[in-house]
Amino acid sequence: MASLNLQRNSEVFMSTKDIINGADAVDLRPTNTWKLEVLAGFAMTSSAATQDITSLESGTSPDRSQQRFNTAINPVDWNFQVYLRPTGVNTGAAGNGTTAATNQTGNVKPVADWFMWQSLVSNTKVVATDADGLHERSVWQSGGKLQTTTQAKGTGSSATRSNFSTAVENHLYFKLDNVIYQVSNATVNSASVDAGIEEIATTTWSGFGTTMKELTGSARDVAISVFGGTLNSGSSVTANSNFQTMSATATQSAAYHPYNQMNVAGSASTNSFIKNRLSAIEFHHKATAGGSDEKFVFPVTSLSFDYNNNITYLTPEELAALNEPIGQFTGSRAVTGSATMYLRSGDLESAGFLRNISEDSRTSSAQTSNANLIIGGTTAPYVAFQLDACQFEFPTIGVEDVISLTVNFVAQETTANKGDGGEVTIFAAKS
Repeated sequence: MASLNLQRNSEVFMSTKDIINGADAVDLRPTNTWKLEVLAGFAMTSSAATQDITSLESGTSPDRSQQRFNTAINPVDWNFQVYLRPTGVNTGAAGNGTTAATNQTGNVKPVADWFMWQSLVSNTKVVATDADGLHERSVWQSGGKLQTTTQAKGTGSSATRSNFSTAVENHLYFKLDNVIYQVSNATVNSASVDAGIEEIATTTWSGFGTTMKELTGSARDVAISVFGGTLNSGSSVTANSNFQTMSATATQSAAYHPYNQMNVAGSASTNSFIKNRLSAIEFHHKATAGGSDEKFVFPVTSLSFDYNNNITYLTPEELAALNEPIGQFTGSRAVTGSATMYLRSGDLESAGFLRNISEDSRTSSAQTSNANLIIGGTTAPYVAFQLDACQFEFPTIGVEDVISLTVNFVAQETTANKGDGGEVTIFAAKS
């Protein structure tokens, strides 16, 4: 009897290489394959659009049949949750160096899933091919900073822009114990950061792909040789991950980037967890357009941040064919958040903030308001989301044992960046 496949033994990887459609085993290298340490509850779903044809006739013996057709393959839905873990790689430098806060690739990579954030906000793929081979390309900037605007190339940082019509496509590999599925042409649609105070900071990633297929035969062996596991022959292969080999060149043997460790200044460094209980928020809001800036700093009971590309797919509708998606387009970029805190009296406390918002007669106050979500507190490790133009909704009061206040907000482009993005700047630091 075949053995069961357990979620506990499952793993998820992202790669720029498509094994099914022709990538060679030698193309799976440290510069193009990353592991994601996912939490329980990940999913990938492939479904089909259907059409039912029914008949309805009169008479004592009518044709009452029904036929169902699969007309199109819907885009694959996938999602998983990972811990938000700063790495300490906050400075760009020449490759293979040992300068403080640098990585052997020379790229700035301040969080373990830096490549996912880049795929979410940038048109720059995380790997490029040039005359010297394959190289990583991070758009994070020195200081551990990621901006959602057009940026020129810098030291350890590639050029990027956030206004793009189609999202970058990579490939996700779901290793479900001994069965491996490839989600081809995977796009990152959204990220949701949850900072509930009783938890460790996490990011929930979700997106789409064009097809989901099981790896079999030689393609499966190629994947197992990199991810580790049981080959088709029945023999076992140890997971091939070595942070020390992640240099600036692509001449290393097949391996994948680990999630919990990073090569920092030439040696192993364990990526930090973020304790949400230390998180805080800082709101700035003017009661009137000509008023003075008022700063509100609160401890929170819950905090969230969401970034959504609103990606949609085009699928043909040809008769007598099982149609597949042929392309995707990004929609309006939505950057939102929510915070809940206790209701406290005082001009610069939560009651004063509620009064400020409710008495503001302007229809839009975003250009004179901003928010900084500091997940993990002001002392590293933390990840902060700076929203330089922030429109606050009217806060709502929650009547419980302790009276609370909840406010939702939307990040907008600043006047200086109109048409170029810039809704959020992300900062990451490790202790």
